[in-house]
Amino acid sequence: MPFVARPALIPLLFLLTAPLAPAQSLHELAYYLKSLGLPYNASAQLPGDDGPRTMDCSNTAKFLVEKTKGVALPRTASDQYLYVRRHGRLKRAGGLFGGTPDTAWWTKRLKPGDLLFWEHTYKPKRKPPVTHVMVYLGRDESGTPLMAGAQNSRGVNIYKLQPRAAYGGHGGFLGLFKKKGKLVAYGRMP
Repeated sequence: MPFVARPALIPLLFLLTAPLAPAQSLHELAYYLKSLGLPYNASAQLPGDDGPRTMDCSNTAKFLVEKTKGVALPRTASDQYLYVRRHGRLKRAGGLFGGTPDTAWWTKRLKPGDLLFWEHTYKPKRKPPVTHVMVYLGRDESGTPLMAGAQNSRGVNIYKLQPRAAYGGHGGFLGLFKKKGKLVAYGRMP
């Protein structure tokens, strides 16, 4: 697979020439993206795309959903959240006091292809404060729930779904009162 990168070019540009199978499943496509080893925010020319796209969390989710579900999602995690909500397919979690349910609660409700939304993974400049999105893949052979997407730490990859884990966060005073990023909703494609 050809790889072209220039040290002065940030993010890196990946040129990918391997064609996608026409009826590729969500799992196949997610593992294909993982195999490319794309860092977070890499600019990638992916098969079937007219031009390169920046592989952050929302563009990774957008690519997976477009290629496997045929749904053209908006660009940002916040806009994707609003899109799903507008179509009546959004389910908020947490109840009256905003706690995050455990893994069992999520896995009873989720289906492969559902979008997972986090708030406050960084300081948002928009409403709603949705700042991160991933795509639920289902459970692996050992029963671990998995999701596909992109994170700063490991780039485009397959991750374990850990609903109560804090992702990012912002604010605080001397390390106190920090607003932690948390999983708050899921959405099903129409």
